[in-house]
Amino acid sequence: MAKKSAKSSKKKAQPSFTRQRVWTWLIGLGPLLGLAGLTVLASFGELPDTDTLANPKTDLATRVFTTDGKLIGRYYSENRADARYGELPSNLVDALISTEDARFTGHSGIDFIGLARAIAYMGKRGGGSTLTQQLAKQLFTEQYDRTSTLERAFLQKPKEWIIAARLERFYTKDEIVALYLNRYDFLNQAVGVKSAANIYFDKDVSELELHESAMLVGMLKNSSLFNPLRRPELVLNRRNVVFGQMQRYGRINEAEADSLRALPLGLNYQKVSHDEGLAPYFREALRAELKELFGAKDAQGDWLLAKADGAPYDLYRDGIQVHTTIDSRLQAAAETAVQRHLGEELQATLNRDLRSRSKSEWPFYEGIERTDRDLIINQAKKQSERYRIYAGKFCPECERPGFYIEKEDNAEGNPIWHCDEEKGGCSHTWHRPSAKEIEAKFKEPVEMRVFTHKGPRDTVLSPLDSILYHKSLLHAGLMSIEPQTGHVKAWVGGMDYRYFKYDNVSQSKRQVGSIFKPFVYATALRYGMERCTELPNQRICIELPGDQPDWCPDNSDFEYGEVVTLEYALANSMNTISAKLIKEFGPERVIQLARALGIESEIPAVPSIALGASQLTLKEITSANAALVNGGVYVKPTIITRIEDKYGNVIWTPEPELRQGLDERTAYTVVDMMKGVMDGAYNPKTGERKGTGIRLRMDIERRLYDNIKVPMAGKTGTTQGHSDGWFMGMTPELVTGVWVGAQDPAVRFSTIANGQGANTALPIYGFYMNAAYADEGLGLSQADFVRPEGMGLDSLDCRQLMELNQATFGGSGAGFDDDDLFQ
Repeated sequence: MAKKSAKSSKKKAQPSFTRQRVWTWLIGLGPLLGLAGLTVLASFGELPDTDTLANPKTDLATRVFTTDGKLIGRYYSENRADARYGELPSNLVDALISTEDARFTGHSGIDFIGLARAIAYMGKRGGGSTLTQQLAKQLFTEQYDRTSTLERAFLQKPKEWIIAARLERFYTKDEIVALYLNRYDFLNQAVGVKSAANIYFDKDVSELELHESAMLVGMLKNSSLFNPLRRPELVLNRRNVVFGQMQRYGRINEAEADSLRALPLGLNYQKVSHDEGLAPYFREALRAELKELFGAKDAQGDWLLAKADGAPYDLYRDGIQVHTTIDSRLQAAAETAVQRHLGEELQATLNRDLRSRSKSEWPFYEGIERTDRDLIINQAKKQSERYRIYAGKFCPECERPGFYIEKEDNAEGNPIWHCDEEKGGCSHTWHRPSAKEIEAKFKEPVEMRVFTHKGPRDTVLSPLDSILYHKSLLHAGLMSIEPQTGHVKAWVGGMDYRYFKYDNVSQSKRQVGSIFKPFVYATALRYGMERCTELPNQRICIELPGDQPDWCPDNSDFEYGEVVTLEYALANSMNTISAKLIKEFGPERVIQLARALGIESEIPAVPSIALGASQLTLKEITSANAALVNGGVYVKPTIITRIEDKYGNVIWTPEPELRQGLDERTAYTVVDMMKGVMDGAYNPKTGERKGTGIRLRMDIERRLYDNIKVPMAGKTGTTQGHSDGWFMGMTPELVTGVWVGAQDPAVRFSTIANGQGANTALPIYGFYMNAAYADEGLGLSQADFVRPEGMGLDSLDCRQLMELNQATFGGSGAGFDDDDLFQ
């Protein structure tokens, strides 16, 4: 009976044991079954289609290159530049895999070993995400912030697994690595490893050394936390963790790891800003041209430049590559030349001059009418950002213009401005001051940072004093053109784009002074005069219509009396001779020639244009002079050589716009006469050679811009009241225009000795060309201008012609034979 009871009891216990085993299996497999269930559930949710997986969309910055291959700027919504896997150094890939996914090459998107470890230790010994999963999260979970907490908690990770598995089918391991590194945001405008290498180390990604690669890999954990500009010590420690991982997986040995840990971060940070870097004014002009180009349509309304699907190119997202005409070496030389002359000499000279002026006039010219001074200051006040905020024309929070801003009273009845959110504003409010309050605020000292030629300076000034201070500063512009192609090689629009956005190359129009005179002389040569035609240096008057007084210009030196050649008069910028020529041939013919040579701004048909009374841009007066060097052929200036899409396919090249504006013989003769500005033109009455730019040929110790010996032509220019100083320098390869002046013409030097173009603008040209010729890599020629075929006596200067005449008619003939006419 007892035995029977034992058997019965054993039979009853067996089902219990079976249930226990079932529960054990269920508990053991539960997490996996749960994950499987979540994965199935996630597969029914929103997932990218296969086309999206195969072609993930990324925003790529447009990159701007110089003609010598230097990257000088980007236009972007994200500053991204993709790198191919072949560009990635092996040390970067090794550091990445060792740190982020040691079994990367052995799994198919999901690392089950890592996943089990993450589950078992609740993530305390590392997460379970693979590189492929991290890429999946970057590429296809932009809606993350818009999903519910519950969905993020239970479905986000399964979605990443599904997408990771699909990515592994579409891409090779190498491609996944490249995609991941190209997608990651390294902060500080560095999106993608290529941008990060450039911004943090000023290198191409292929040039990264191991310690630099390790720093970037360390940032992948959390770039906001491991920001090398804010937390360098934390980043250094994180970088050293990467070395430890590389040692652990046999990528480096212990000795190498110890040596690497001793290295500093080695940052060479390159701030990315549209306001800084090389050629900021040029880049802004280029941006405007590109926007116009990409926005152009044909007669049928189709985009002139379109992608394969007919959509227009996006300047900020499509990874366009713009190759420009700018030469980085010439651009750097030009910017340095401007800063060097103004910052080290000329501004200090003007400051000394301004100290002698009364407080009621400062910084304007002596004798200015009080009403004129007040008008200038009030205009400057109303153009300032501070005034626009006070007047409700600019929101200080979101920088919206006046359209978004409403005049209101707050709950307490106080007057305010409100940036209206219903119009798209930011809802910011601020005090609305009365006109009397605004006036008082402009006289209250405040802390501010001001521009100086030697760098920004923190100071305390009232806004009104700040306006007057900035009025006292000298500005400049420089443009250098290759005359045969119209390619712009250097473009300096101002002193500092962060403070002064106005471009003195293409936007500013100023009186051009005597650099316009070559077109007057060219007109005289076209209509029958010779370079050695002699005219009396006597003051003349030209009658003007109506009740206007006669126009009777003086020479700048007030010297008169001798008979001079056209050649000598041009070299020494004699106003009396220019006046005689405009009276003889009329302003209409001169304007016609100027138009043919590319000047588009309005030129009034009045005699005073002979002395440069018209207001032109530096760009157009420089390109017109370039046409003289180019045998009279005007070539429209261009700043782009080609545009490529992100794959390197050429999508646009410019077609040159050119025309014959002046015959070749006359153009050459004018340029040859302009060589007298630099070399001096011969005066047979005095036996001297004189020219307004002759100081460039001298070698004076205190002048660091002179002693240039190569063949060169030029023209100085100074406007009425010496408000503007100009210089036009010409070689067979480069035609360069320089302008110098204050922002307002009412601020100027007291004397022409200091204010003339030979003192203000010519030295900048001298610094620029000395640097250009010193750079052997540029390979600038030192050859003379090419004389047109068939020119004989016309090619002789007046001294040579006089000596020839003396030798032929009663002289000995020594020194000349028939062959000399054609040398």
